[in-house]
Amino acid sequence: MTEADAQKNQRQIPDLVPGGFFVYNAQGAEEILYADDNVIRLFGCKDMQEFRELTHNSFMGMVYHEDLYKIENAIKSQTLHSGKSHDYVRYRIQTKDREIRYVEDFGHLVHSPNGRSYFYVFIVDMDKDEYFNHSSPSFAEEHVFAMNRNSDLLTGLFNMRYFQEEVQKKMFTREERIKGMAFVHFDIASFKLFNERYGFQKGDELLCDVSAIIHQAFPEHFAARLSNDHFIVCTHAANVEQIVEGVYQKVRKVIPGVRIELKAGIYYLEDTCDEAGFACDHARMACNNIKQRYDVHYAVYDTEISKRLRTQQYIVDHIDEAIENDYIKVFYQPVIRVATGEICGYEALARWKDPVYGMLSPLDFIETLENFHLIHKLDGYIVRKVCSDYSMLARAGEPIVPVSVNLSRLDFQLCNIFDIVDGYREKYNMPKNLLDIEITEGALNDTTGALKTEIDRFRLNGYQVWIDDFGSGYSSLNVLSEYTFDVLKLDMKFLRSMDKNPNAGTLLYYIVYAAQEMGLQALTEGVESQEHYDFLKKVGCNKAQGYLFSKPLPMDECRALTREKGMTWEQVHVRQ
Repeated sequence: MTEADAQKNQRQIPDLVPGGFFVYNAQGAEEILYADDNVIRLFGCKDMQEFRELTHNSFMGMVYHEDLYKIENAIKSQTLHSGKSHDYVRYRIQTKDREIRYVEDFGHLVHSPNGRSYFYVFIVDMDKDEYFNHSSPSFAEEHVFAMNRNSDLLTGLFNMRYFQEEVQKKMFTREERIKGMAFVHFDIASFKLFNERYGFQKGDELLCDVSAIIHQAFPEHFAARLSNDHFIVCTHAANVEQIVEGVYQKVRKVIPGVRIELKAGIYYLEDTCDEAGFACDHARMACNNIKQRYDVHYAVYDTEISKRLRTQQYIVDHIDEAIENDYIKVFYQPVIRVATGEICGYEALARWKDPVYGMLSPLDFIETLENFHLIHKLDGYIVRKVCSDYSMLARAGEPIVPVSVNLSRLDFQLCNIFDIVDGYREKYNMPKNLLDIEITEGALNDTTGALKTEIDRFRLNGYQVWIDDFGSGYSSLNVLSEYTFDVLKLDMKFLRSMDKNPNAGTLLYYIVYAAQEMGLQALTEGVESQEHYDFLKKVGCNKAQGYLFSKPLPMDECRALTREKGMTWEQVHVRQ
């Protein structure tokens, strides 16, 4: 349409009415291609040239700046992202005289043969009270929203209800199943932290960007936003994993200077699955299986994933029952004084003997309880059992040496762990110097100083605090200068590496030396051979722990085994 044609047609549009018609480009800077006299007057302008200057000849310049982000998202979600051609929005405008007016916008997205897209828009001046009255929407508003009831209002993708209804119909259609169906669950990693750092507006923009990338990657297939930062796709594509890889690469670069991680789980529909909900769950389970991994960004569902995640759920559901019924046992592993060969302590370790699953691996239940923020229940229970076992040994007149218990960094966030430890110790009359605290090196990435305060609190109250798994790769030697400990417990990988790499032994020697120069006792775990033990004697390591002396066992079995080996306990001066 030429400018002359536009002016000619414009004479047929009624003037002096509270509304008008304009056209703008749907792509790029959203350039205004046409506006009638009513729109020009609505903005307080005398002609088209003045209107272009006021709005910078862009639809974005027509919308009041405080409303622009919300309106742009609403229009995109109702049209570009959802595949529909109509939109309805309300927003404010600012005239040339800086007067605020309220408008109602009815838009229609049209496409030309050359591939360009345009919005044809009818705009109406509204009363301020009507603008803010959302309890009684207009007929047009109700009509548009009714047509969009199957879409997510922010992203324009389908909502979960509609997705499941339509996909369920497809799953009951033989032709659809023959094509092969796959479900892909997407999850934006650490989205809550993104919101906290950049704000909710940027978070919404990210959700819209990710949804647009997903929609473009699966244009002919069903895509929905489940909730928050979760999306689901049902597709017949033969190269699903390749497409998911492409989505991942695009999302990583969607915000310059900010790395966005997108996790995905893929479930290829099996003949035995007839429920859309189950198919979505399987894709979600595959995705959840890699949420803690940073070297993998998608996983394909298999029976092992299902078994692992069901075990995790069982652990979460039954931790209270396991504690109440003593399904969780304390196993003890002796700590040896290298210079004398005597038992100078024990480490208390949790073992879960379940009536359904049998012996659950500590790697499974400890990680699960940490991920679900339930680890404080386990750690508090172990402290109680250790103190109770001490009381029993004391009454029986058995030799007694200190026992160390492991605390998670989450214990310091989820509960008052000091009061719990000190309370149980007092209840069973266990001396403070017989109960040591182990904290894994990986917990020391705390930047708030809260953990350091709690560690100092334990030490000031007479407890020894150990750093566990030192050298496991999470931090460095500067940890020793930032925190105050009594025992440095070296990770078992040093001894295992020494068998193949002599440099590991040299490194171990210097770490032991440095620790002792700083007033710390050095303990090395993973002692599995006499050669290991002889080396620790040579470098002057204070303490040793490992299968050479005993694997973790129930208290009675552990003591019986070490007695059979002729091992004795060192004398400990008890301090209350």
